[in-house]
Amino acid sequence: MFERSQRWRVAIGCSLVLAAAGVWIGNPGLLIAAMAPIVFLAYSSLTSAPVVDSQIAFERTVTPNRTYAGEIITVKLTVSNHGDRPIPDLRIVDGVPDELAVVDGSPRAGLTLRSNEQTTIEYGLRARYGEFDFAPVTARTHSVSAASTYTTEISADGDTRLVAMFEPESYPLSQQTSGISGTLMTDRGSEGLEFYGVRPYQPGDPASRINWRQYARDRVLSTVEYRQQEATQVLVIVDARPSSGVASAETAPTGTELCVSLANDLVSSLLEDRNNVGALALGVDGDTVDLDTKITAESGVSLPWVSPTNTREARTRIELLLDAAAATVRPGNHQTESDHSSMDPEAIIRRLSRQTQVVFLTPLCDGFPVEMVEQFRATGYTVSMYSPDITKRSTPGGRVASAQRSLRLTELRRLGISVVNWDPEEPLAMALDRTQTTSPALSQQ
Repeated sequence: MFERSQRWRVAIGCSLVLAAAGVWIGNPGLLIAAMAPIVFLAYSSLTSAPVVDSQIAFERTVTPNRTYAGEIITVKLTVSNHGDRPIPDLRIVDGVPDELAVVDGSPRAGLTLRSNEQTTIEYGLRARYGEFDFAPVTARTHSVSAASTYTTEISADGDTRLVAMFEPESYPLSQQTSGISGTLMTDRGSEGLEFYGVRPYQPGDPASRINWRQYARDRVLSTVEYRQQEATQVLVIVDARPSSGVASAETAPTGTELCVSLANDLVSSLLEDRNNVGALALGVDGDTVDLDTKITAESGVSLPWVSPTNTREARTRIELLLDAAAATVRPGNHQTESDHSSMDPEAIIRRLSRQTQVVFLTPLCDGFPVEMVEQFRATGYTVSMYSPDITKRSTPGGRVASAQRSLRLTELRRLGISVVNWDPEEPLAMALDRTQTTSPALSQQ
């Protein structure tokens, strides 16, 4: 689409004024001066912005193009001039989905491309749950005189979609367990890796565990014992209630999305370290998730959950559960009051063994997580909490919400709960490194 600039209307006006003055006073010099603006006007009329639809091409690379909510992705857009003529003034804007926030760089650029030249722009996006399609690239050229512009939209080759969700189908189902005892050290001597002690020899002890050095020195048989290893049992609870599905800004990730992202990393870390891991999602209807295991409250509402274990099938089921938790949120949601009547901590406690440690992921937008943690603590369970801060302090309401959340954090710490207060502006890896020394579930590995 061509557009003509109105910048030369001033030149036309000046030319008419000078010509009229020259005729009025009979001055040939003014008539000659009136011709100068006309020359510029004629020049602008003879030049036009180049049409580049068939001259330039775009290729977009999204890394990674399949991820999970909250992750920072990198977008590279390469523009190439395949024509024989240079493009002196090319301005482009990549078609970023409206729901995604640009957190690094810019999808806009002003370029000058010679024939057969190419260049690349790079920027970063924060992913949100769902599938997002990139729009065509908007390209605009200007004539040399800047009197006309040509605007067009050109589809980019390469990646055109960003998917932010989990893919449980990529993990093959298997009933086979890991076959490894775990990584939590106990106070009992048995088979293991770390030296525990020496005891008198008993008939039936394997020859590989006899202390042959002591036998060679004292002619006394003894058996070496090693510290036994057992797997830690961890239940990761994700708060996906409506009150958590809010964000500090229109394009920022919601509390639920941040909790799901953090849960994914925690579950992966714990499973890789050979612990038994389970997951539970508050606010997700158990009838909407294809899981065989559910916790049914007295109200009749069922919550989907995966019991702590360490198998590929468990990993697949946890992915399904986290995917369902993230699916409860859509961009633009506003905070609503959650119905707590269906959240029955006692029903959850009855399904857990006494050795299970609880890791609670919640943005603490209301007081229900504190009540739930109190019930876990009252029954003797070890609880850790990771809480992303999504409060907005730039508004009076945001400052009130931030103050209320600080009071809840203080109450949890008074109860002896290990709480990691995570600022989403800092790298997720930094928060995870900090949890290694604060979480009972992780510090014993």
